[in-house]
Amino acid sequence: MNQESQFSVFSETGPLRQVMLHRPGKEIDRLTIENMDELLFDDLLWLAQAQKEHDNFAEILRKEGTEVLYFSDCLAQVMDSVEVREQLIKDVFRFECLDRRLSEAFITELMNIPSKELADHLIEGYTKKEVREICKCSLSLVSSVDNGSDFIIHPIPNLYFQRDPAMTVANGIIIGQMTFEARRIEPLYWKYIVGHHHRFKGMQILFGDAPDEVWPQKVEGGDLLVISGDTMAIGVSQRTAPTTVQRIGRNLASRTPIKRIFAFEIPKERYCMHLDTVFTMVDRDAFCIYPPILESLKVWQLDYSDEGRLVSLEQKENWQRSVANALGYDDLRIIKMTARDKAEMAREQWHDGCNTFAVAPGKVVTYNRNINATKILRDNGIEVLELEGPELGRGRGGPRCMSMPLNRLHI
Repeated sequence: MNQESQFSVFSETGPLRQVMLHRPGKEIDRLTIENMDELLFDDLLWLAQAQKEHDNFAEILRKEGTEVLYFSDCLAQVMDSVEVREQLIKDVFRFECLDRRLSEAFITELMNIPSKELADHLIEGYTKKEVREICKCSLSLVSSVDNGSDFIIHPIPNLYFQRDPAMTVANGIIIGQMTFEARRIEPLYWKYIVGHHHRFKGMQILFGDAPDEVWPQKVEGGDLLVISGDTMAIGVSQRTAPTTVQRIGRNLASRTPIKRIFAFEIPKERYCMHLDTVFTMVDRDAFCIYPPILESLKVWQLDYSDEGRLVSLEQKENWQRSVANALGYDDLRIIKMTARDKAEMAREQWHDGCNTFAVAPGKVVTYNRNINATKILRDNGIEVLELEGPELGRGRGGPRCMSMPLNRLHI
């Protein structure tokens, strides 16, 4: 794959050729009953089983002709450079607020750790006890007190949801601006990979390259759908702000072929934290949707000039027709993920029945536990590749949440 074509995503359903994943690691074992709310989890995961399920997911993708890159490997490779490693560690410490004496001692120790081990540790985090053992000669109240967090460097167990901190759009990347403190360091690591990894040389950051200490807007990749070569759908949600949607539209219009944004206003609730938890694209002309969302859904069409100026903003009552026309069709196929009753429908939605991940037009990966959703998709002509993922799903995310496409063939 040559450098010019290495990063290219102009659709949700083009045949998948390259993807970034993160295999869950020790950071999952850092979850406890006491901290799981703070770390955005509703349950505790069994790591060994979650890893087995994730390995099966990666194998499904490989069988479809997809190259799988792993986030921790890429992070390790950029830290082979001494200069990059030192700057990255200092940037991490800006998030964690260490005192000067502890920072100096800790940097000295981390500079001598093998790159892969260090990458894993930056993801898994460091407890106060671990830091005291490493920095034996450093007197620090931060690492000594019992109250407050157990961690000097906090774990990031949400990292296996690679969709959110970064997303390839056109020939560039949007870096997330995360809503909750528990995830705000994830985009920092992505910036280092984009800026220093040889595989990402020349990849432009389309949005999200503001200084890390500034959080001007919020956006997470689960709200972004690249539905065609010139059109995106973006959720206005619990985790993506309307002002951010406009700024992304401006940047995309001035730097890519994408000139139209459909803004989907969804409830700011945990059960639909991102647009892709209730609405995903499964074929060139087809989307699946969680039916109750239709009762409150509002869709706005934003059109931009080549210079990035917003030239029209209009609420679309018949949004299905508008999206269909943008895709070159008269109508959309809207596949409603219903069930025998409301309780069953809500249960499958909670287990990511709508969070499908397309590997090609009309071919998607879903969790096999969502029996009704799978049947409905197949009844509508969609080929379903079933993934067993009861442990992965405890983190409140499905196959699309776990995958960050880097390259899809144009269709």
